[in-house]
Amino acid sequence: MLRRKTRRIRVGDIFIGGEAPVSIQGMTKCPTEDTKRLIAEARRIFEAGAEIIRVAVLEEDDIKGLKMLKEKLSIPVVADIHYHKKLALLAIESGADKIRLNPGNIPQKDIKEIVKAAKERGIPIRIGINSGSVKIKGTLTDSMVSSALDTIKLLEDMEFFQIVISLKTPEIEETVACYRRISELVDYPLHLGITEAGRGHLALSKSILGIGMLLYEGIGDTIRVSLTETSSKEIEVAKALLQALSIRRFYPEIISCPTCGRVQVNLRDVLDRVEREVKRLNKVYPEVKNLKIAVMGCSVNGPGEARQADIGIAGGRGRFVLFKKGIIIGSYPEASIVEKLINEIEKMVTKGGNGRVKDRYYRV
Repeated sequence: MLRRKTRRIRVGDIFIGGEAPVSIQGMTKCPTEDTKRLIAEARRIFEAGAEIIRVAVLEEDDIKGLKMLKEKLSIPVVADIHYHKKLALLAIESGADKIRLNPGNIPQKDIKEIVKAAKERGIPIRIGINSGSVKIKGTLTDSMVSSALDTIKLLEDMEFFQIVISLKTPEIEETVACYRRISELVDYPLHLGITEAGRGHLALSKSILGIGMLLYEGIGDTIRVSLTETSSKEIEVAKALLQALSIRRFYPEIISCPTCGRVQVNLRDVLDRVEREVKRLNKVYPEVKNLKIAVMGCSVNGPGEARQADIGIAGGRGRFVLFKKGIIIGSYPEASIVEKLINEIEKMVTKGGNGRVKDRYYRV
């Protein structure tokens, strides 16, 4: 999987583009002026794994929240600006690490003032094109890409090149078309997302397919999953998406069979216990995240079909076999199999690992 070459842009202590890992962004959902709730939510997002946090700046009272966030958390903060030039200037003055502008609702003369301030401060700007605010001339894809290119030219004419671009719509087809087009025309890093995806299975599928298709094609440098869910849930989905594509690893991969009439053990209960214990181990031993662990219900699916796993178990009649790389190393009762598996995993990671894989970022 080859990644598109882009410029490297710095946001606080995080880099976007170039050879930097695809980063995960989150956005707070509470009013930014409510500093107590803001800090609590931002901390949850940070602990969930976000590397950049964005906050909405709707009015001057929100600037206080932005300042407080910068003081309390060591994470890059992006100020999301619509309509008001003054708010962007105040956010820059107050320490925002990046500004997101929507050219669809900010006049060019105001954008110029914002660019001047950002240039003096040395922070980047995301040109955030949104299908809901772009002026339609021809197709939606044409209109969004044209708006992005016009704004890029405006910034480049001012010798400002610290630019990140996004072109978001609620539809997979339109979003993918926009990013494919812009990726052929400029080398600025791209922020991926499906806006207004909604919630539930359909929203999840839209976000994963839309963002995932682009990443698989090597397009995209930072992502934000947008769901009508908790902000922490968005981060968990983003991490799972990057790991599913083997772009980054955050935790061990546990594979398990769907179960069928051949299963003669309580596989779901065993899987629940394995997941809990592995989650605990992942916090203690960083190497655990690089393992693939199989939990199979019968001898058909494991160890044969699961031989690619570093370690795993496969059920029989009230018993499980324990295997490594498809080779059986023991047989144990269902009641003790989880303990045996976890003990063996601990041995693997404390002895330097056995069949570990490395973090697999895109090759450039």
